Amino acid sequence: MFPTLFLISLHNLLEMRYDTFDIAVVHRWDEQSLKLLYRHYYKALVLFSIQMVEKLEIAEELVQDTFVDTWQHHHLFSNQQSLKAYLYNTVRNKSISYLRHQRVEVKRIEMFEKEYQLMRDEDDSESDREEIFRQLLLGIESLSPKLRQIFLLSIEGKTCADIAKELGITPASVKTQRQRGFKILRQRLSPEALLLLFMLIQ
Repeated sequence: MFPTLFLISLHNLLEMRYDTFDIAVVHRWDEQSLKLLYRHYYKALVLFSIQMVEKLEIAEELVQDTFVDTWQHHHLFSNQQSLKAYLYNTVRNKSISYLRHQRVEVKRIEMFEKEYQLMRDEDDSESDREEIFRQLLLGIESLSPKLRQIFLLSIEGKTCADIAKELGITPASVKTQRQRGFKILRQRLSPEALLLLFMLIQ
């Protein structure tokens, strides 16, 4: 029987830590295998999917489905790189399928397909992409608790008014705090990670 999965919100992503990755542990396909996949790939895959579907809850669901499918079929991988390529490709396919089902503009879907193909054509691009996601999350984690919360809520797609209501502050304060956070992150993030942050918030 498939082990119970707990939905992980974006706020909890920062609490996840990495341990040593062992492909042999994955191939056992038990609950420990699933936990290992979550610790190493959940964060990056959710952010990867969000770029396409633009909704946190949908991205989380698609990544959850990917892990479930992988676990149920007991796939075997030659190494960690082939596993990672499989996960990214599966999440990409599920995200594109979701967009098609939602009748999203064809040109937008084609843009994502082209971008992903270019990423696949470069030797280390998938590793680079995952590293950008990881760097972004570490940068957000380095902020003060209030700034961190504002950025996480912004990535979830909430407006300044929504965030202000949730945190008990004014919308003007949210904007001021976010600008302050951007100034800090400009000094800590690479241009690629900063661009990703802008895309997620937009």
